[in-house]
Amino acid sequence: MVSYKKYLDIEVFEGELSNHQYPWHYHTCYTIILVEKGLIIYEFENQKVEVYEKEVFIIEPFLIHRNKISQQTIYTAIFLPNEYLEFKGKNKILTQIIRFQNIVDWFIGLLHKIKQNEHNKAVCTSLVELQAFIEKIPQKHIFDSQSHRKIIPEIDCDLSINELSKKAHMSKFHFQRKFKQYNGLTVGQLKQQEKTIRAKILLEKGKLSTDVAHELGFFDQSHFIKYFKKMWATTPKNFK
Repeated sequence: MVSYKKYLDIEVFEGELSNHQYPWHYHTCYTIILVEKGLIIYEFENQKVEVYEKEVFIIEPFLIHRNKISQQTIYTAIFLPNEYLEFKGKNKILTQIIRFQNIVDWFIGLLHKIKQNEHNKAVCTSLVELQAFIEKIPQKHIFDSQSHRKIIPEIDCDLSINELSKKAHMSKFHFQRKFKQYNGLTVGQLKQQEKTIRAKILLEKGKLSTDVAHELGFFDQSHFIKYFKKMWATTPKNFK
């Protein structure tokens, strides 16, 4: 079961799962994962990262990955807008795994501040402290993300692959192959991700699940629930 809550502009997912495979995807913001119990395996283009109990994993924006849970696991995922972790004059925080107990404890404290709806300034102050902590972490803990980061294009999700390939002046096969090669996701994977993100926004605004499924062009309600649950590990009803 996964619960979701939004604190100002920070999203928090808290999950307890024993078996779930997230699809290939990316986030436009920073993702901070804290594993309380169990194991989450993150898979990138040609590298795997295992995040165990009492470890924290930071993922940069736009880094394509998928993650798998295959044992009883309790975790928290924090989605932080980029401005919280990108300070003028400071190095960008890179994708990395953190196994130092003092920093893990700090993250637990940060989560408490977020849940208390503390002012954004207090959260930012804590994140400046994070910068200082991370600068002292040995380089061996930093994930080589440069070769994995892709430029994600904007596409019209309402267009079919045939229509998109014609706009690109390519055959359907050539367009799909080039798209995956340069962007790291297939057209179908990107369209499904974009649709589930738009679905989340519409549900937050109070729209009914059936109306959202129809508006986004899903074949039927069961298909909508299937894709939404695959991406967010909860049903539209529970999310709403």
